[in-house]
Amino acid sequence: MVDRSANRASDLPGRRVVVVGSGLAGLSCAAELVNHQVQVTLLTPGRLGRDGATQRVHVLAPWILINAPCQRGDSPDRFFHDLLAAGKGLHRPGVTEVFAEEAPRAAHELLELLDLVPLGEKPVLLPGNSLPRGRRCLPRGRRLLLHRLVTAIAGQVGVHERALAVGFQMAGERLVGVWAWHRPTEALQLHRADAVVLACGGVGAVFPASTGPRWCRGSALALGSLASALLHNPHVTQALPVLGVPPVYFPTTAALLKALVGVGEKVLPPVSDLESLTQLLAAALRAGQRAWVELAPGDEELLPSWVREIPRASTSPRFPLTLAVHHGVGGVAIDSWGRTSVPGLYACGEAAGGVQGAKRLMGTGLLEARVFGKRAARAVIHDLPKRDPVSEKDGVPRLVPCPVDTAELELHLDQWMGALAVIRPKDEVDSYLRLLARWPQTAREESLRTWLAAIRRAAAQAILMAQQKALASQGEEVPRELAG
Repeated sequence: MVDRSANRASDLPGRRVVVVGSGLAGLSCAAELVNHQVQVTLLTPGRLGRDGATQRVHVLAPWILINAPCQRGDSPDRFFHDLLAAGKGLHRPGVTEVFAEEAPRAAHELLELLDLVPLGEKPVLLPGNSLPRGRRCLPRGRRLLLHRLVTAIAGQVGVHERALAVGFQMAGERLVGVWAWHRPTEALQLHRADAVVLACGGVGAVFPASTGPRWCRGSALALGSLASALLHNPHVTQALPVLGVPPVYFPTTAALLKALVGVGEKVLPPVSDLESLTQLLAAALRAGQRAWVELAPGDEELLPSWVREIPRASTSPRFPLTLAVHHGVGGVAIDSWGRTSVPGLYACGEAAGGVQGAKRLMGTGLLEARVFGKRAARAVIHDLPKRDPVSEKDGVPRLVPCPVDTAELELHLDQWMGALAVIRPKDEVDSYLRLLARWPQTAREESLRTWLAAIRRAAAQAILMAQQKALASQGEEVPRELAG
């Protein structure tokens, strides 16, 4: 696409864009839009700059990983082929090429924007990479990780904190606004928009154990489905073995693969990759067994003090293990500019699907958010002058359906989605999908708990329907069970 946005700046003042989410993707998008005099409304279910996975990334593991081809001898082309190999043909056309090309520049931007200090002079080899390109980094200070982006939009964006997007205003098939439940006023409010950008994170909290915040419960899938947008493999997710103590903590892949890992009193056989370990643990946990890890000498120092001080059986060097959904690799289908199949609707970050196919390489989540947050903004800037302005009177509400007995539904979803976090037998997928489809609905009950359950239910249905189709077309895979 030829970017003629500089020649169209005079057409943009007064045009309104709603950005849903204030993580790295949403803030990158909003900052780019205000630079072109676009009127931006930003809806965030929590606090500005804190509602996405970005803020939690530096407390989840000992360091932040940035995985991009920035070293001499490496190239975007080699990175692209590594992404293709890991993705197993499940990418969106053209999207992965753009990501590989722009990843080096985004990596340099992130070091400055997030005020990161690389640990060590040489990059490390990460799983799925053909060359060492992973940089371990730490924030220089203790302030909000997205502080600089929050400052960049201050006073230029209409920010609504504690506002949960729950539907659209539709004029035929055209989006003309976003409906949000505002917690301070306990009321629905319509935010008119000429374009909407979904930057509301992934599906982690659809599952009972997740590395993401509670707000990342599949809002993009729920809202995308509501608008009849094409979804791209929303059932493709990745889980991580994490310490089974709240909040979840991931002691690094290298440490886990060197450690003694067991279930009950049995030590599991050594494995060479995290995916195999995850499958073994998933089978054990589904069978009701207790999983644990005993880190190699020296690796326990990777754990923060609050983890090392957890009361354990006397003289026991073991920590409890569980599995947490870490990434939704699929999502709302986008093109290389973040456009969805619905005119006027865009997606970026973990809300979008198709960048990395079947498996996301470690250390690329922040890069995706930065690259496609900016690209979605540029696509909006390019597209807005081609559309008629939104009328204040156009459209009718289209809201996520509200379930009854939300507390009971949440408990059932914990059971159903927990059982399907990694291993998904077809009979269970079919059964849970039928139960969700039959769950009774109610006339709009306006409470935060109801809307959160509504979003989670809609996202779970999207995941299970896609999984059902995949299993039907490929044949059910037999889960790997523990030997003996």
